[in-house]
Amino acid sequence: MLDRAGQGRTEADGLTDDATRTAVSGARIGRAALQVTLMLAVLGGSYFAMERLAASRPDRTPRVFEPTIYTVETIPVRKADNRPAIHLYGQIDSARSIDLRPLVPGQIVEVHPELAAGRRVSRGDILLRIDPFAYDGAVLEARANLAATEAMIVEIEARLASEREQLAGSDEQLALARSDFERATALAASGAFTSRDVEDRRLIVSQRELAVSQRRNNILIAQAQRMQQAANSERLAWKMREAEQRLADTALLAPFDAVVSEESAEAGRSVSAGDIVAKLYDDRELEARFTLTNAQYGRMATDADPLIGRPVDIVWTVGGIDYRYQAEIDRIGAKVAAERGGVEVFARVAPSDYAVELRPGAFVALTVPDRTWPDTVRLPETALHELDHVFVVEDGRLRRQDVRVIAYDGEDALVETDMVDGTEVMITRLTEATDGVLVRAPDDPTVSETPPAGAADTGSPGPGTPRRSTGG
Repeated sequence: MLDRAGQGRTEADGLTDDATRTAVSGARIGRAALQVTLMLAVLGGSYFAMERLAASRPDRTPRVFEPTIYTVETIPVRKADNRPAIHLYGQIDSARSIDLRPLVPGQIVEVHPELAAGRRVSRGDILLRIDPFAYDGAVLEARANLAATEAMIVEIEARLASEREQLAGSDEQLALARSDFERATALAASGAFTSRDVEDRRLIVSQRELAVSQRRNNILIAQAQRMQQAANSERLAWKMREAEQRLADTALLAPFDAVVSEESAEAGRSVSAGDIVAKLYDDRELEARFTLTNAQYGRMATDADPLIGRPVDIVWTVGGIDYRYQAEIDRIGAKVAAERGGVEVFARVAPSDYAVELRPGAFVALTVPDRTWPDTVRLPETALHELDHVFVVEDGRLRRQDVRVIAYDGEDALVETDMVDGTEVMITRLTEATDGVLVRAPDDPTVSETPPAGAADTGSPGPGTPRRSTGG
């Protein structure tokens, strides 16, 4: 009984579960059907709306093509003799400078108060003085030696005069002795004089001849002594001048008006003749030293206008202010400066009256005229395309024109071309530049403005909307 009852309850529960599952499945199928119906309704409405919009769209009319006209600037061709300028940098040096060394050794006893770096001294100023005591003594000794020699010369000349007078007397005595000897010889033949008397007179003649010969020899000796003392006098005179010069050299003088660049002289310091005690330079004799490349030097050296004497413009920037100086090329370096890659050139700077004085060592900018290029055209660098051609404007269109660049001058290029004067060359940078492109001048009112160079044409502008103009 119990088993049957339980079995009955189990069967009843199974029937209930099947009914529940059937109800859930039905609900799900209903919801899916409803979703599909809604989706179909939305799609149908959208399609209907699109059809209505397409039917209401106005008919399109074809756009008329208008060629792009670019606004450009031009300049006329003018052939002339053009001379570019070379911009360089250089350094200021002194054309006249000197290292001062004492001419005699000794102790410094006096120093010029203006002998200091940066100060100015004048020609003839005594910059320093060496102790002159020893050099004064040398002058006195030289003078004494010279005076003694000159006194000896005077003594010799007096002796010469005496010997000449005695020689004259001896000559007279010899003449008398010879005359007496001849008379005695004549009388001896008649027996008036003996042979002893004749011999005595012969002896007297011999004695007088010996006296004359001795006087003459004395004169020759005195003359030789006088010549020797005269030579000694010249030597001692030079010694005296040397001593006087060394005494004068104890004062070291400024050789020219100059500025002191360095000094190391102090009172009490002992110096030798090789010591540098000061360095001076002439600030009125300055020069600019700069280097030309081999190409620049080759061009300028072969120009009809000589390189020597060519003007140079110098700019020295100090405290934010540019000071300009004029110079002239004075000389060219003796050899190529391999470490600088060119030839050194020196330009003499003309004096100026600026309150700020130009100084050696200053770094300056220089402008040097290059060679002259005859029958050339000067064009802005913007006119060049690929460095070998330009575009000229003829009847509102561009035409390519080949040129040859020969030099640059700042932002300009010098070119050789067969274009005639008056030809209009485009100087605007235009990306679309090619043969046949339409262009117009900025002040031409007959042509509408165009979009900028390189812009894509996205459609006709609306009514009353002007196109933009480009200047390249």
